[in-house]
Parts: sequence; C-alpha cells; structure tokens
Amino acid sequence: MEVRIATLNDVEQLCPLFTEFFAYNAMLQPEYCKASIESGEYPKTVINDDDADILIAVDKGVLVGYIHIRESKTLPYDPIVQHKYAEIIDFMVSDSNRRKGVGLLLMDAAKKWGAKRNLDYIELFVLSNAKEANAFYHKYGFETKSHTMRYTL
Repeated sequence: MEVRIATLNDVEQLCPLFTEFFAYNAMLQPEYCKASIESGEYPKTVINDDDADILIAVDKGVLVGYIHIRESKTLPYDPIVQHKYAEIIDFMVSDSNRRKGVGLLLMDAAKKWGAKRNLDYIELFVLSNAKEANAFYHKYGFETKSHTMRYTL
C-alpha cells in the first residue's frame, strides 16, 4: 500500500471515491447533503492549490482512499489565540477497503503533512450520526472541542 499526494493523473480514479463520499453523506443527512457525481473539476482545483492536497492510498494500482487536507488559520481576532492548522475537508476509504488499516495510513500521512508545514494541530468536521467515523477519530486521538447547533426555521 502506497500513500502519496495526488496528481492530475489520479483524478479519474478519485472521482468514484468522491462520488461514494457524497452518497454516504446524503444517506446520513439528506436534508443538507445530496448525492452527486464528481466530474473531476473539484479534485483538480485542490491538486492545483498550494495550501491543500489530496493524500491518496493506492493498493496494487487501485486508489482505495483519500484525505483532502488544507492549511488554515484561526480568525485574526485579538481574543483568539492565533494558530495555523491542518483542516481535513473530506476523508474517504472505499467501503470494500475499510477495516484494513487504510484509514490509519492516511491519517498518519495527514499528521506528517501538517508537521512538515509546522502546523499546530489537525481539525475536522464530522457528522454527529456518522458513528463509524466518530469512533475512528476518537480511537485515533481526536477530541471533541465544539459542536455545531442548528435551528431549522
């Protein structure tokens, strides 16, 4: 298994994983997320962004998972302690490759990515009803620091 930064040559194999990610989120929160087919335009913009990357896991030439990660920073507001951090935007391991260590390899690569850029921490947003994802992140050492509340009008 190889984990590396995606290139434009990987976009075709990335599209089905992004599409699977969209469908998964739509299943969990259909009122806010919808299934969509990734055309390749979005991964291309990430690959061409100096502050972001898509880290991919490739097994025998087949792309089996990815993390879309970007560099971010806290708001420039005096009462907030300033930090530069890595933000995980998307994290997906294909259904048939889960529980095989792919997620751990990708998360280790994300940690190295952030450390190489001298970032302070990794942050991510996870749906509250994504039970497997929440369990994975807690097991890996992530701690809940806040949560989003929403009032429907």
